[in-house]
Amino acid sequence: MEKSIIMDQEQKTIKNKVDNKDLFKLVNKLVCNFITQKYIYKFSTDEENNKVSLRKYQAQCGISHSTLQKLVKEEGYNIPLSVLYVILHYENICLSKFFKDLEIYSGVEFPLNKILGVIK
Repeated sequence: MEKSIIMDQEQKTIKNKVDNKDLFKLVNKLVCNFITQKYIYKFSTDEENNKVSLRKYQAQCGISHSTLQKLVKEEGYNIPLSVLYVILHYENICLSKFFKDLEIYSGVEFPLNKILGVIK
């Protein structure tokens, strides 16, 4: 009997790790897409609304070009907090406002209980 309880706990742990991996991907995608649309593409368009080089944003905020390239990918990437901090510092946005704006942009409240089917 004890063995089945241990197995159930291990299975839950494995399931939570899989769920967390999916959650991490989703959150990173939401954050990266929001940053791209709200800050980077807004900055990297000219008067005729044509996209210009990411290097212009890089030169202003100091984030490497390769990091910006990863950030603007539709699937997003695991954005380090330090990169988020640099962007928010450059944009003069506080963390609380950033996440409130992210909730509005994505139409999703954090934590992501509705998406995950978790009801509290």
